[in-house]
Amino acid sequence: MNVIINKKGQAVPERVEHISKQDFDRIDGTEVRWLAGGGAMINSRGTVIMIDPVLEGFDMPLACEIPLAIHDVKKIDGYLVTHIDNDHFSRATLNDTKSHTKSWHAPKYVAQEMVKEGVEGIGHDIGETFSIDHIQIKLTPALHNWQNEHQKWQYRKWKKKIIVVFI
Repeated sequence: MNVIINKKGQAVPERVEHISKQDFDRIDGTEVRWLAGGGAMINSRGTVIMIDPVLEGFDMPLACEIPLAIHDVKKIDGYLVTHIDNDHFSRATLNDTKSHTKSWHAPKYVAQEMVKEGVEGIGHDIGETFSIDHIQIKLTPALHNWQNEHQKWQYRKWKKKIIVVFI
């Protein structure tokens, strides 16, 4: 695999594989697709889960194009957000996929923010396991509390974050 570096010195993908409405259909097996940044789309036998989808509303220029247009989102059985940072939690994407989404899952403090956006975010604790159709999901801790070291983010104590892991 070649590492491509753009003029700004950022690593960028050699190419972006676009995702279409057909990629939401029932399939045999499981496919994992990259949504750019830290996001992923999983289609397991027609059950579609999106983890940290930031399809629009990001506040900085991106190093590559997003592979899925918001109008091509056909359905989301489970919308999962790992933590509150805006490169993982997009209020714009959340709002523009409301009518296509069956359930929203996140750590409890993120689920509270989802509720403020008008969706029934389900909050989970570290170590908790839940299911979306035939897929079992477990939350495990991840060290991602860099905010504690910067004055700008001192409005709360940032604990270890949570990342979703499939078992």
